[in-house]
Amino acid sequence: MRKERIMFLEKAGKKLYYEVQGEGEQTLLFVHGWMASSAVWREQAPYFSKNNRVVTFDLTGYGKSGKPDGLAYTPDIWIDDLDALIEHLNLNKPILIGWSMGGAIGIAYAASRPEILSKLVLVGSTPLLIAPPDIFEHAIPPETAEQLAGALQSDFSAGARNFVEMMFPESDMEALKDEIHAITQQTTAPIALESVGNAGSTDLRPMLNQVKVPTLILHGEADAVCSLEAGQYLANMIPNTQIHTFSGKGHLPFLTDAKAFNERLAAFI
Repeated sequence: MRKERIMFLEKAGKKLYYEVQGEGEQTLLFVHGWMASSAVWREQAPYFSKNNRVVTFDLTGYGKSGKPDGLAYTPDIWIDDLDALIEHLNLNKPILIGWSMGGAIGIAYAASRPEILSKLVLVGSTPLLIAPPDIFEHAIPPETAEQLAGALQSDFSAGARNFVEMMFPESDMEALKDEIHAITQQTTAPIALESVGNAGSTDLRPMLNQVKVPTLILHGEADAVCSLEAGQYLANMIPNTQIHTFSGKGHLPFLTDAKAFNERLAAFI
């Protein structure tokens, strides 16, 4: 019988929203991306909780988790989120599945805490999101990032909608775009801008060879946020890695091609 718990974890002045579904020896820990929440895993949590323990949560600053004033929204605070949640739930060798910014957090976590995870899955991820071409040719150019930031500052809802459009090259996705846009509005413009400024400029390339757990990269071939070439770079630089790509899919293959995504993830775990 599938069990579900919806809880808040309060630690060090932060309040984390999390859900635990299912039972099993293996735990899957899902980490969402920028301007998102655990709600994006709606096609994965029911599927994988039939035979596994599934943990989803909202990063500090996002979704239903706390949004403290005066906090530096850097990758370090989200690594602290993972530490707190893994300790609180007594998770033993979970598999971390990170999407986009959540994948970057996963890379940093696996590299700095090699004994904690059993496997790592990176979905639509990159080792460096924002950089000039001469620094990392597969990154988003700073001028493009500045245009996005300016749009978010002038009209957060409209700017977020522009970013959502960037995520979906697929046709007939208006309802899903509306759903993701609504999720983006659960954070604030200052948190979103500080997050992407700090996380987006963090260069994880020196850490990649420190990731020692088996790693799977799942990437949409038409991803305009984190390019396919960035995913292939990760596959080349992280030891013991395999990659699977989704033809014609953008930044959210776990929603736009959920059946194939779930089957590929299930084969890895």
